[in-house]
Amino acid sequence: MKAAPFISRLEDLPYHTSPPIEFTYKSPAVFLNGYYTWADPPTLLTPDRPLMVNSLYYFRTVTMAADIEEADFSSCIVTTPQFQMYRRSQNKSIMFREPIYMLKFLQNFDYRKLWITQQDSDQLYASFNGVLRQNAALVGRSPINLIALISAQEIVDEGYIRKHKEAYPHVLE
Repeated sequence: MKAAPFISRLEDLPYHTSPPIEFTYKSPAVFLNGYYTWADPPTLLTPDRPLMVNSLYYFRTVTMAADIEEADFSSCIVTTPQFQMYRRSQNKSIMFREPIYMLKFLQNFDYRKLWITQQDSDQLYASFNGVLRQNAALVGRSPINLIALISAQEIVDEGYIRKHKEAYPHVLE
């Protein structure tokens, strides 16, 4: 009888050897002619401690906000701000197949993504792109910062990582 495929579930994570890790990204808008524009090239995403080689990072949630009132943010959208995460091993490759669109502030937005670091130079990058128009409440506000906080588990359990590599070789590249 063939064994059931390994399915990654939060309740099965080896939490005793998998400390939480958070990544932050902050992006100021360029203000010009009544518009706030984010058009970032991929920039380093900052973890709260150094990444470990050969660790599995299980990204769980993302929280996104700006340093203005949410109602002002939502009512001023011209081009919906979008957040994109990238990984760099040999090059910068897109981590999410599609960006996360920010129509409003997001708190603990559920997404699940796996990544294994393979060398010391592995890093994560991020970018925001989008446009807000200035309204009366935003006069004198420059820059406006978009902020993303990504929560993950740093898994170092070799048996758990091996199961993931066998079950999802194409996902963990």
